[in-house]
Amino acid sequence: MALVLLAAAFAVFAALSPTPSAAAPLRLVTDQWVPYENLSDAGAPGFSTEVLKGVFAAMKQEVSFEEFPWARAAQMVFRGERDGIFTAFYNDERARYCHFPTEPLARDKWIFFVRTADVGRLRFASFDDLLGHDIAVLRGAAISPEFWDFARRHARVVETASDEANFRMLEAGRVEYVVASFVNGTRLIASLGFAGKVAPLPESSLKEDDLYVIFSKQRIAAAFVTQFSNTLRRFKQTGAFRAIYRKYFPEEPPPRQR
Repeated sequence: MALVLLAAAFAVFAALSPTPSAAAPLRLVTDQWVPYENLSDAGAPGFSTEVLKGVFAAMKQEVSFEEFPWARAAQMVFRGERDGIFTAFYNDERARYCHFPTEPLARDKWIFFVRTADVGRLRFASFDDLLGHDIAVLRGAAISPEFWDFARRHARVVETASDEANFRMLEAGRVEYVVASFVNGTRLIASLGFAGKVAPLPESSLKEDDLYVIFSKQRIAAAFVTQFSNTLRRFKQTGAFRAIYRKYFPEEPPPRQR
C-alpha cells in the first residue's frame, strides 16, 4: 500500500510540473553510502536515489544510475565521462568541475567516532588532540580543508574505500578514531552490532554542510541545473518526499523548507 501511495504521489507531482528543456538521458554515478545510496538494494536504493527518481520523473527526464568506488566515480564526472555524481558535500575541487544546484538533497555532518571505552580518554578539541593516534577516514571524503591539511602532515591517517571497513577496524582496536558522517556512522553502529562498543565522540563535529547531486560542467548546461533545483525545491513540499524521508530517517522529522 505504501508503494502504491508513493507512486500515486509521484504521478500527481509530475503532472503538475512543467516539462523541461529537451535533454539527453542523464547518466549519473554514485557509490554505496547507506542510507543515501545503495543501488544493489532494489527495495531501498537510498534516500538520494529515490528523491532523484522522483524529481527527474517530474521533469520528464530520463536518467540511469551506475555504482563505482567514489574516487573513480568522481574522476569520471570531472573528465566529462558521466553527467553527475551524488551524494556530495561541497569542496573547491568539485566546484571547479561541476555545477552545484542551489537546492541540496539533504544535510549531514562529519564527526569522530571512538570505542565506547575510550570516551573520556580520547577527545577532539583541536587537531593537537589527534597527534599520536591512528585515524581511519573514507578516501576522498569532502571533510574540512583543515582536516586534510592535518592528514597530509600526519602519517597515521589511514584512507580506505569503505566506512564499514573503518568501523570494523575501530571496533577491533586497529585504529583509535574514525571520521564519518553522523547519519552513516550511527547506522553502521546499529547494523554491525557495535552498540555499546563504538560511539560518536561528543562535540566532535568537523563540518556540517548540505549534500548535493552535482553535474558535470562539460556535459550539463547551467540552465538545466537551475531547473533541477526548482523542481527539487517543489518536490520537497510533497507527500512523496515526506514518505521517502520517513522511510530512511524514521526517527527524525522532515527538514523545514527554506
